[in-house]
Amino acid sequence: MIISIVSSGYVISRNNQTPEPMLDWRFYNMDAYFVEMLNRLKLTVKQKEDAVTKYTNVSKLLHNEFYETDYNGSTKLLIGSYGKHTNIRPPEDVDLLFKIPESIYVQYEDSPGALLQRIRNVLNKTYTTTEEIHAWGKVVLIQFSDGTHNVELLPGFEIDGVFMIPNTEDGGAWESFDVRTEMQTIQDSNTLTNGVTRKLIRIIKRWSKYTKTVTIKSYRIEELCVLFLSEYNLNDILWSVLVKDFFGWLSGVDNEDVTDNSTQINTAITRSIKAVEFETDGNTDEACKEWQKIFGKRTFPATSASLVKAFVLNSQQPTDKEMFIEDIVPVRINPLVNIDISAQFVGPKIPVHPFATFIRGRSPVPKRQSIRFNAQITGVDGYDLKWKVRNFGDEAAIAKGLRGEIKNGTGLVLEENTLYEGTHYVECYVISSDVCVARMIHWVPIGRE
Repeated sequence: MIISIVSSGYVISRNNQTPEPMLDWRFYNMDAYFVEMLNRLKLTVKQKEDAVTKYTNVSKLLHNEFYETDYNGSTKLLIGSYGKHTNIRPPEDVDLLFKIPESIYVQYEDSPGALLQRIRNVLNKTYTTTEEIHAWGKVVLIQFSDGTHNVELLPGFEIDGVFMIPNTEDGGAWESFDVRTEMQTIQDSNTLTNGVTRKLIRIIKRWSKYTKTVTIKSYRIEELCVLFLSEYNLNDILWSVLVKDFFGWLSGVDNEDVTDNSTQINTAITRSIKAVEFETDGNTDEACKEWQKIFGKRTFPATSASLVKAFVLNSQQPTDKEMFIEDIVPVRINPLVNIDISAQFVGPKIPVHPFATFIRGRSPVPKRQSIRFNAQITGVDGYDLKWKVRNFGDEAAIAKGLRGEIKNGTGLVLEENTLYEGTHYVECYVISSDVCVARMIHWVPIGRE
């Protein structure tokens, strides 16, 4: 299976402090960057809510038109990337199959185009102002004016698990559509690979979207990833090697889509080989730059030792309270926005040495102290801050104090107490126009009292 992180050993710090993981930059470094990229490809909570609201409202309208019962969701089926759970950010069309009753199928058996027009007319009664509704081919497309999710609607009558769908092309006819088998194929592969299938699909879809000249359809990417993984040995394989090997394998597939995109595929092969070579030589910075050429700077992160260290610690001691900024807002790091976090002891009984002295000397901060974190932001006007505190170690786990929630900031200051022995961190996020444009981690090693 893909290695998310495997602990290769520990370095016991001085004064019997909590052991810190020994980071193996050769084998585990780049996985952290791919996991971060996958986080950035996920829809935010608002984007998910937008999709649900739109396809639910469309489904309700059609249910009320074709059924006399109350709507409970059973007459809709999400298909496409949303139904297969392979969708990525930014939002795409939501493919929705609406299950028509048998009486409607019989009524329009000889005139499938008339059914699409009827559906279009029903939707026009509600979406009458800025939305555009088109009916052609096999679908009805509802284009919303907000620039996020559109809904691509496909009516179908189910017979023994296979749908009969209207096709208005070439005079009009009904044709079979075995969408459940397509969806199950991806589900089976994803189960067999322990979740790798859907992640690889999302990664390759990002390459396709970023490389604007790629013309391979989304469903074809899904099929190719499933086929590749059915032939590939996943034991002890890193994400960087897996993706490189996929591009190499893809170039040898005898397929018209592959042939038509051979130039783009060969470019990805060259860059991914360079990236893995840089990674092998320990040059993470250049490796990240090569991957950014494939996936884009906004999606693939730049070099960050804190990102890797946090990845290792989070993997070794996960918590169900963990929140990720990528689930809340899109992350588009702006290099012109700078964030700096300083920390100082506050309270009646503070150590003789300032906080920075402990960090510079790599000495643990004493317990039972109060720390004030101050954020300094430059390069952006009109922003909000969010903060995250993440604790690690046995003491925090026993006290159920691992934390990991992301909370809104009140000004530029955050005050926390040093309660648990171990390595912990505070992370600050700069949010401008509902986008995370900068972030920074401040490490806090805590020792005994």
